[in-house]
Amino acid sequence: MAVSQRALLCVLSFMGFAIVYMLRVNLSVALVAMVNATGRISPASLNQSGPSDDEVCPPDSASNDTSAARAGQFSWDEQTQGLILGSFFWGYIVTQIPGGLLAERFGAKWVLGIGILWTAALTLLTPLAAHWGVAALICLRVLEGVG
Repeated sequence: MAVSQRALLCVLSFMGFAIVYMLRVNLSVALVAMVNATGRISPASLNQSGPSDDEVCPPDSASNDTSAARAGQFSWDEQTQGLILGSFFWGYIVTQIPGGLLAERFGAKWVLGIGILWTAALTLLTPLAAHWGVAALICLRVLEGVG
């Protein structure tokens, strides 16, 4: 039984766009583990009183979980996190029209394939750029958006 070209194109297009979406949002998921939320104290939280001892649930002593929670190693505030996440779209918006023109000239499969390869390769550099600093990570995310 032969698979029609239309069905094959449909499946491959779906997989390509699913990969593109995953590459776009992967840092949104990883940022939760990367940032040490307990390392920063906001001025607004200093003015608020927390719940009293009788309002807090006691720890569950029946749990078998012995792993300790690990705090993230970066102390980025919400504004910095927003810049890091938004920087992908700065590169993304710049390439919309040029990407369409390139797809007309070379074909959509080449443009999509090279764009996915470009973004995936640069995504591998995310941990290194994060250790270099916020500016390096923002520049990397802009370049990822170009892909």
